[in-house]
Amino acid sequence: MNGVERNQNAGVSVSLTPSEKFSTQLGYNYNNIFSQIYVCFTSSAAQPGLPPCPGLPGLLQQLAPYTSNVNTGFIDFQWTPLNRLALDLGANISTASGSEVNLNPQSAIPTAPTGALNSSWYEPYGSIAYHFAKNWTGKALWNYYGYHEDSNGSYQDLFVPRNFRGNTVTLSVRYAF
Repeated sequence: MNGVERNQNAGVSVSLTPSEKFSTQLGYNYNNIFSQIYVCFTSSAAQPGLPPCPGLPGLLQQLAPYTSNVNTGFIDFQWTPLNRLALDLGANISTASGSEVNLNPQSAIPTAPTGALNSSWYEPYGSIAYHFAKNWTGKALWNYYGYHEDSNGSYQDLFVPRNFRGNTVTLSVRYAF
């Protein structure tokens, strides 16, 4: 056995409804992945002084740790000021970070990505719903999508930034029978 692995996950959520007209939900989740193992590989650009791989001539041995941390959270508020009107406002947020070993640190072209994807995702939203007749409800929903990656030093970062954002609006009518 030359490896260590673990996956830790913890989360919590809370829902509060102090009245029929107002409620809120909050939540958070954390996930951590870790592994560490010796790998055998061949490379002309490997770090000098690495030990040979036992029983495999021509291959080098190196400890290869990997980490990935993901944090996710959400919040949602619902308010019904009138029997016919409902408002909703909230957000989802997620971030990821981590690292891994680069087996060719002297290479002219870095590996891409160099480790776990270091990124952020933001999604605030809001809606308004109006019950305008028996069994009929109209709704307008707005979503914002925002994604961002931190630079990892790979050659792709020079040509294509992996970031985007966008807004969407959805208008709908529902008939409930």
